[in-house]
Amino acid sequence: MVGKLTWFRATSSITCALFDRARFFDKHGCLKKAIAEKNGTLEDTWNQTNRQATGDLLEPVLIKEAARRLGITELEAEVDYKIDHPELPLQASLDGRCKVVNLKVSHNPDNGIYIVGHKDLILNGDIPIECKCSSDFPSVDEPPKYLGVDQLHASMDILNADYGILIVLYQSTDLRIYIYKKDEAFKGELARVVLDFDRRVEEEDYYPPETPEHAASIFSDGNDENEKILDADTVDIIDTIEALKETIKIAKEKQNELMTDLMMAMGNHSKARAAEYVLEWKTLPAKEAQVKEVQYKAAPERRAGYVKIKRVG
Repeated sequence: MVGKLTWFRATSSITCALFDRARFFDKHGCLKKAIAEKNGTLEDTWNQTNRQATGDLLEPVLIKEAARRLGITELEAEVDYKIDHPELPLQASLDGRCKVVNLKVSHNPDNGIYIVGHKDLILNGDIPIECKCSSDFPSVDEPPKYLGVDQLHASMDILNADYGILIVLYQSTDLRIYIYKKDEAFKGELARVVLDFDRRVEEEDYYPPETPEHAASIFSDGNDENEKILDADTVDIIDTIEALKETIKIAKEKQNELMTDLMMAMGNHSKARAAEYVLEWKTLPAKEAQVKEVQYKAAPERRAGYVKIKRVG
């Protein structure tokens, strides 16, 4: 793995976000960073965590072990350069890379080898390798898309590779090697989201926000102290928000009232049935009081995910 690539161009590692499949970040934040880097205003506050540093140390070891199991001999277990897509504004920093000729691999879960969608494959050519460490328990057949699958397919497209290898170490001890074949449908979808991302960076055209958090990410500065006069359409939005608040409050009160009636009907019974409904009222185990000293990581200043509304006059 090489150090961080420029945010100004899409990278294989953010493709899962561009497809709205990322777990810990989203396309809105990626686009904001790209625009900031383009304008020279990006404040790089990224610091590698201890877990990430440990993962980087393990990558070459895991890649070499996977190569041993697969019978790969021509291997780059550490790649210290970036690779640009020949046609798209897309780049990658591979964890590993190998070249093979007529290498037969077979689906063999006992040896941690999983051929996704096939029983056997004959591997040829230049093959990208991605490596992940996860505290999750493994899925049955293949990892979720955010755990390196989209990233690997993007790297395969950059190298024009027919195959890709994804290595995942689950729970510190369960090493699994997933072999993927090129997905032609993915190639077209990748071009679509990457070109759209690149256009948005150039035009500073943010994705339409889907949540208050997304809107807060777009307008994160909040440094204009001048009072803005909003139009009548915005007043309608505010009136609707206020009406919904009252509706939610009334609904919550009614829900609590009805839940109380249901509990009174069940009494000391932990299970009950009413027509097609099966009911269970659990008794939670007692817990001893614990006092923990919690340390929080430093976080940059950010805008709240809500707008406070106060009626005046």
